[in-house]
Amino acid sequence: MAPKSEVFGDSKSVIDSHAPYDNIYASTSAELVKCPDSRPSLFPFLRNNDKQTMILSFIRDIVSTPDFIPSSVAPIVDACAAALSPAEFSDLLQKPNFEGHTAMYWAIVNHRREAVSAFAAFIPRFSSVCSSDVRLACMSISDHAVFSQLSSARVINPKDESLRRFLNCPPDEIQVQDTGDRQFKSQFIARFRIRMFQKRLRVTRKLDIEFVASERIWLLQFVLVEGELRVRLSLAEHCLPAKPEILFVIEAEPGGATPSQDLQIIHSHSVTNDNDRCVLVHEDTPLYSSSHTTQFNWKLKNGVMNANTVYVDCDGTLHGKVEITLT
Repeated sequence: MAPKSEVFGDSKSVIDSHAPYDNIYASTSAELVKCPDSRPSLFPFLRNNDKQTMILSFIRDIVSTPDFIPSSVAPIVDACAAALSPAEFSDLLQKPNFEGHTAMYWAIVNHRREAVSAFAAFIPRFSSVCSSDVRLACMSISDHAVFSQLSSARVINPKDESLRRFLNCPPDEIQVQDTGDRQFKSQFIARFRIRMFQKRLRVTRKLDIEFVASERIWLLQFVLVEGELRVRLSLAEHCLPAKPEILFVIEAEPGGATPSQDLQIIHSHSVTNDNDRCVLVHEDTPLYSSSHTTQFNWKLKNGVMNANTVYVDCDGTLHGKVEITLT
């Protein structure tokens, strides 16, 4: 008999023993893997409360069992979803039922990519609890790929999101590369492409991008303040404090051969070396986490927002990167 597994936040355990369900689980899982489109009922003759208890048991196994078969995830999740209403199943996935966290949290932390995709398909709108759990999970394992996949879990700037959809603007791109030695130095490069940069910024006055690196969530903002373009860097809430060395670059004529025209800001613990196209307006170090409190704030002298500027490509996309070293 398997040990009792407790579901926190519920008044009773998920299941006292796997024994009554083992045969159903094994036979149905095998059938679902062979014939996923058939979606046979996993829960014949069970009351709704019993269905939820068994579904939680299946979900627990999906996100925690070491030898769980990845190909069985989608058909089992589909069958579980079919046993409840869409709202009930979405709600079940977003409650902190497992060790104080949601199913999505454990799917991310335990690197169950198939489960992340399967669960997300049944969550049309993330609750604040699940959104926070997703962000915490991605931050804890520095997984920017999953963070990007689940970007709908939290909209940073609703005004810009609405405008982007109205303009049929593709999503912005952020790629994070870990370049540290994993022993004494944490270092990464976040490369970004911001679509329709000038058009969106003139309307919303602020553009925000988030990325995950070095077990933190970073926020990079472009803001128009009294006609001046400023760049801000901060940490999300619940992050560890940081004292970074920073190289920030906006590329001139992306893909061209004019790197000398790039806008660059170099900040180190000993000196801040801004080129003649940028100026440091304000800074606070170390970089503390306090609900996106701005810690670095740079004003760009050059006309990134000018017509025919060399700092956006022919599609209006701004290309740049930020290199950060934490020692």
